[in-house]
Amino acid sequence: MPQSWRKFLDRIFFETPDWAWLLLALGLRLAFAWKLGGRFHQTDEAGFDAGAWALATTGTLGQDGARWAVPPIPSAFFALWFRLCGHNLLYPRLAQAFVSAGTAWSLGRMTASLSASRTAGRLAFIMAAVYPFFIYYSGTLLSETLYLAAVVPGLWWLCKSLQERGASWRLPAAGGLSLAAAALCRPEAMPIAVLLWLAGLVAWLLGRWSGRALCAAVLAWALPLTAWCARNRAAVGSFALDLHGGITMLHGTLLFDENEKDTAMAMAAVEKMSFYQQSLSVPMPERDRLYLRQSLSFMRENPGRVARQWRRKFVNFWRFYPRTDKTYLEASYSHPSAGLSRAALVAVSLACEPALIIGGFWGLWGLRRRWRELYPLGFFLLGTMAIHVVSVSQMRYRLAVMPILILGLAASLMPHDTMIAERPK
Repeated sequence: MPQSWRKFLDRIFFETPDWAWLLLALGLRLAFAWKLGGRFHQTDEAGFDAGAWALATTGTLGQDGARWAVPPIPSAFFALWFRLCGHNLLYPRLAQAFVSAGTAWSLGRMTASLSASRTAGRLAFIMAAVYPFFIYYSGTLLSETLYLAAVVPGLWWLCKSLQERGASWRLPAAGGLSLAAAALCRPEAMPIAVLLWLAGLVAWLLGRWSGRALCAAVLAWALPLTAWCARNRAAVGSFALDLHGGITMLHGTLLFDENEKDTAMAMAAVEKMSFYQQSLSVPMPERDRLYLRQSLSFMRENPGRVARQWRRKFVNFWRFYPRTDKTYLEASYSHPSAGLSRAALVAVSLACEPALIIGGFWGLWGLRRRWRELYPLGFFLLGTMAIHVVSVSQMRYRLAVMPILILGLAASLMPHDTMIAERPK
């Protein structure tokens, strides 16, 4: 590349102020949300909409007099905008655009801080600002955008505390509270956080993290989750974050082949099974436990088949582009194309996913000497992948680890000592 072009691009990327990139991130998201409008685009949006509208109108998370045990933050966020602006999906979509743009900025700050490079931080901010799937999911009434908004600062503050060897209790407490918020968006964050706390215990025993920092993080994480589990115990009789894990495991094991075609096919198949018919007569907590037992029994009795399923789910998780053999139904509650043809979606995916995934892992490998302080990033990535390999896996669930891969790629492309060199002597 000619030197003049390199200087021009450097000026555009690294001398443009943060607020300009933030406005670009926000503008892209607002435009896409406006394009999606008020109709459903993914089937799962209907469930979030129903709970949020019930909460907005009745003050109760549930329907027809029955209370639900579901993660509260997405429902509460959507319900707020329904209450303020009316029952139109456009309003929470527009609100999520602001959340997603803020997360892109936060990821840039996190990268700059943890990689010790201002230029790496700016590059991560730019990549997150224009990453197509951050933009797409900011426009859907799902939990992904709010989950990312909690995960990014949570991991950042924990890693920053490890860099400081737990000198202050406030950073790890803020990290623990953010990861609690993540679990109140998507319950899969809870077992991942337990893995982080076990690793934190080892770090404390080795003298790399203070006991005060570890206790602050765990306490700030545990209190909100305990409170929500207690609410669910009183509401539905189960001390759990939600009651969706059992049926999800059924879809990912016993009904894997049907679920690979369509979730509706998996539900139609399970409804014909005798144990499912019997489960309808017992309370929901016992029903969820029954589904989980059936899934675990299937896994014990069919280890070879389960291993093949895990291999396919691993591929699903790390796919470079969406499956072209799967039929996505168009209906009143489902418009999955969102204005893009299948070929265009594949092209968009291939334009960014291979570089982000391969480059991200390469960058994380380059940071391997600093894993004593950055291990939460690796454990979160591995934990997320493992949960979906065991249960249900698709490209969408990889979104949660993309900030980590973007950080790794940005750190590999930019000098790691930029910020160090700029510090006053």
